[in-house]
Amino acid sequence: MTATEGPPVFEIVTNGAMLAAFDPVLLRDKSKEPGRWWSAAPLATPERLEGKLALWPLGGREGRYRVRLATGLTEVEAAFDRGASAAAPLRIESGEVFVGPAERIPGDGFGYRLSRIPDGGEVMPLPAGSYAVRVHVLDWRPDERFWDEENEPLPDAPPDLVVLVEPTAAPPAAPAAVAPLTDLLPKKEAKGSERVVRSTRPRAPIVLEDEKKKPAKARGPREPRAPRAAGATTLRVAPGKPGELRVGAQVRHAAFGVGEVLFVREGFPKAKVRFHGVEEKVDRDELTVLD
Repeated sequence: MTATEGPPVFEIVTNGAMLAAFDPVLLRDKSKEPGRWWSAAPLATPERLEGKLALWPLGGREGRYRVRLATGLTEVEAAFDRGASAAAPLRIESGEVFVGPAERIPGDGFGYRLSRIPDGGEVMPLPAGSYAVRVHVLDWRPDERFWDEENEPLPDAPPDLVVLVEPTAAPPAAPAAVAPLTDLLPKKEAKGSERVVRSTRPRAPIVLEDEKKKPAKARGPREPRAPRAAGATTLRVAPGKPGELRVGAQVRHAAFGVGEVLFVREGFPKAKVRFHGVEEKVDRDELTVLD
């Protein structure tokens, strides 16, 4: 694998704002651990200190990122490089490495055989050995030449993150502190009282011609809500048939683990589920009802 050859750019979506890299086989024993077993103290987990798991906070809460695995930056990537994380150790034994959102780390009954999920990371070949791994952050998105007319990145658009792997006989110690990767991006200057909001995908709103001509609809006064009775619960669970996807049902998702359905409605392709205290919107057909 070289700077210009090897795995292409792929996109990931993370709700936990954390990037991970690991040999899936080295974490096979963690599949029986509770979901997100690593999240209580991500930088202090023994697997990270031993080089079995590399973690980088992205900053913020969620986002979509373009990622590439390589041994060096291309000329185009180098032009947009804004810095890199400190080197972290990474051990590879199986000849493969997973790079993607930390939600895919084995646990909660899901093992090391990672199936391919759109925007859920990639398993790629990497020779067995010890590596020093860094993540370079690229600031290419303000450049208009990489966007099409529909405000989508062109196929040759650079990645946001380049995960660089360097073989080494003496792997580095895992850094005790890791700053969010997006902190390496230039800070936007606020003018006057403007509030600057950093986005992983700065996109202008698309307004259709028909919408420009439609006058805004006037809204009448809202009906006052009836006061909620003391002790009433927010989640109302109706009895259902075994295996039925309904509010209150316990379900399993390949990426997020076991959760509780908060909202589901016939005709809607997605359901809202609480996984380990975090609410996610997921496709209904990705859920397995457990009760």
